Amino acid sequence: MFFHNSHRVCKMDASWINVVDTAVKIGLGSLLTAISGYFALKLNHEHENKNKLESLFYNRQDERKIKYVDYMTIAQNLVQTYLNTSCNCSTDDYKDFLRAYTDVQILAPDDVKMGAYKVHCAVNEFIVLNKNNYSNDERRKLRSNVNDSIGLLQELARVDVTKPYKKT
Repeated sequence: MFFHNSHRVCKMDASWINVVDTAVKIGLGSLLTAISGYFALKLNHEHENKNKLESLFYNRQDERKIKYVDYMTIAQNLVQTYLNTSCNCSTDDYKDFLRAYTDVQILAPDDVKMGAYKVHCAVNEFIVLNKNNYSNDERRKLRSNVNDSIGLLQELARVDVTKPYKKT
């Protein structure tokens, strides 16, 4: 009988060890699965955020490009419209010019804002002057100033809207 009980104790010890061994294997496997799942989810989330930020960057670039083109087009139209007359600055086309200027000032980086300001000043100077009181040379000089300032703004805008996305 003693032998029988001893044999039973050995069986209990072995089954207890098997249970612990199985629990450790399952627990360790589950832990490894959870950790790898966490890191995979984290990497996927970071990748999605990067894609969203990149998409937002390019959408904003497209929006600025449209605003820059609108502003420069309105500026050139004003100069053409008031080539031989002066503007009283209460017309709808002048208000559109102010609106487009404000859009650029809100959306653009500082260097483009400065370029837009130069265009604004040059166009204002050209369109509000009394054309009868200035010589053709003086008018050409003012018109050249408008063209130069628009050319500078075009270059600044080109650089701005063609920048590649950089993760910050």
